Amino acid sequence: MRALAVPARNRIHHRWPGGAGKRRCGYPCYLLMILTCGGIPCYALEAVRGSEHLDSDRPEAWAMFYTTAVTLPAGLGPPQLRKPGSVAAGIELGSFPSLDKEQRTVGFNGTKEEDLNKAPVFARPSVSIGLPGDFSLTLAYVPPLRVYGLKPHLLAVILERPLLQLKGWRAGARLYAQTGTVEGAFTCSNDVAKETPGSPLNPFGCEEESSDVATQAYAGIELSGAYGIDVLGGLSPWIAVSANYLDTKVRVDALTFGIRDRTQLHADSWNYGFSTGISYPIDRRVSVSAGVFYTPLQVRRGPDATSSQNDAFWNFRATLVYRLH
Repeated sequence: MRALAVPARNRIHHRWPGGAGKRRCGYPCYLLMILTCGGIPCYALEAVRGSEHLDSDRPEAWAMFYTTAVTLPAGLGPPQLRKPGSVAAGIELGSFPSLDKEQRTVGFNGTKEEDLNKAPVFARPSVSIGLPGDFSLTLAYVPPLRVYGLKPHLLAVILERPLLQLKGWRAGARLYAQTGTVEGAFTCSNDVAKETPGSPLNPFGCEEESSDVATQAYAGIELSGAYGIDVLGGLSPWIAVSANYLDTKVRVDALTFGIRDRTQLHADSWNYGFSTGISYPIDRRVSVSAGVFYTPLQVRRGPDATSSQNDAFWNFRATLVYRLH
């Protein structure tokens, strides 16, 4: 997610070989520089470094929040009552809506198209353990396996508890937090890097596939309620509302026009989510839940935009839970 509108004071350029240093030292020093660089021209090691904290409605920040929102463990129905020591295994699935060209054009404050349509779906396994006091602890983990060109490494911790169970009505609360990273070629895709740097298909000069790292950290709380319909076998429509603090970063690692770009972008913000769906107990061990999750996200499209607009994230979610004992 490459914005890279880095203030000049944050840009550190290593001197190109062949300048004043070459005139002072001559070609023996130039040869030594090449050997020191491992046989490649040292101009390829010229670097741009810096860190920038973005306004929450910058296009780059919007993209960071949007891609993080898919991993929020909200919108899955009210917490279930579990006996202390009980264990359940689950799998969570969430769709990742495809972004159009305007939505992908987020780099450099909304002037560069980034490769954001990577994975069509998000999947995460989990294990839940019943605790005393009607609490449950869930650990949800995405291991570092490369899929769809992405290498995620995400750990979410969820603490939940039913708050009310009365004549079919259920209500509960869920606290959660996540830390971890997702590696991928967001800035320079392999297809773009194959094109001639500076050409219409590669205007920003990508010379190789980038190795960008996005940090997706957050903390949140969700309140939810449901009503079980006995004549439908316990089918339960539910609604939920959540508040989330997103703390996101992207560390760029891209070679463009002979310059190694290692800029870091940071954006954080509070946002709110709303969801609704249904849950159903297939039997005493297996239950499923499916719903729609929505969170509004403000964005200013393009460097000349004077006001922000809501370009919300929404997706379909489902979870399957199997009680081991």
